[in-house]
Amino acid sequence: MTSTTGKRRTGLKKSKNEGAESSKTNLAVFIPWVLAFATILVGVWKFTAEQGQANKKPFLEKQLELGFQATETAAKLAVTTDVEEWKKARHTFWLLYWGPLSIVEDPKVEQAMVELGKLVPTTDEPVPPLPMSILQHHSYELAHAVRGLLLKSWNIELPDVEAKRN
Repeated sequence: MTSTTGKRRTGLKKSKNEGAESSKTNLAVFIPWVLAFATILVGVWKFTAEQGQANKKPFLEKQLELGFQATETAAKLAVTTDVEEWKKARHTFWLLYWGPLSIVEDPKVEQAMVELGKLVPTTDEPVPPLPMSILQHHSYELAHAVRGLLLKSWNIELPDVEAKRN
C-alpha cells in the first residue's frame, strides 16, 4: 500500500508543478498583452489631446497676435506725441475695435476696449492734445485683460500681477 500511496502522491505533486508552470506561462503571455493594450490606449489618448490643441492653434496664434497689437496700439494712443503716429494708432484701434479683435476677445478684453473706446476720438474728430495721458490707465487695464486671456487660452500658469500703476 505504501508504494501505491507514494505513487499517488508523486503523481499529485507533478500535477501541481505542471499547474504552476502552466500558470506562469499564462502570465508570461497575458502580461505583455495587457501592457501592449495599455500602451495603445495611452497613445490614442495622447494623440487625441494633442490633436485637439493642434486644431485650436491657428485661433490661439491669431488671438496672441491681435492681443499684442491691441495693447501696443492702446499704449501708443496713451503716450505718443507724434501726431501722424497717433492718427495711425487711432485708425488701428478702431479697426481692431470693430473687427478682428472682436473675434478672439473675451468679456474682460471687450470691457477694456469699450472703456478705451469711450475716450478715443473717432477718426472724424480732431486730434486732442498729445500725449493723451488720460488713456494710460485704460491701456494698462487692457494689457492686463489681454494677459489674462492669453494665459488662460494657452494654459500657462504665472503669478498674478498686481495693478500698481495709476
